[in-house]
Amino acid sequence: MSVKNKIKKFLYERGITAYQFRKDVGIAQRTAYDLYNNPDQLPSSTVLSKICDTYEVQPGEVLEWVPKSEKPEKGVSVESSQSDSSEENHGSIKNKAKPKSQMQLLPPQEAA
Repeated sequence: MSVKNKIKKFLYERGITAYQFRKDVGIAQRTAYDLYNNPDQLPSSTVLSKICDTYEVQPGEVLEWVPKSEKPEKGVSVESSQSDSSEENHGSIKNKAKPKSQMQLLPPQEAA
C-alpha cells in the first residue's frame, strides 16, 4: 500500500491523546486504536470525514503518500550453502526481491 495514515504524529503535534481523539471524533475504541498504532490502517471515508470535520483539516494532514522506493519490497529467494554435509545446509528461503531493473523479461511461449 502506498498511502499511510499519520494520525499518531498529527495527534502528538497537537497534544491530543488517543483517548481524546476517540472522544472528539466519535469513533469506536478499536478504530481509534488501529488508526493510532498502525500507519497501514487507513480510515474509511466516513471516519476520514469525521476527523477532518472535527479538527478542521484537509485529508493530507492525516494521510500521506509513500513512494514505492521508500517501502521494502517483498519476495522470495533461495540461498544455498557450499556444504552438503547436512540437510540444514541445502538452502534457506528468505524474503528478498530483485529490483525491477534486474528482472529479465522472457519471450512469450508458443502454444503447441
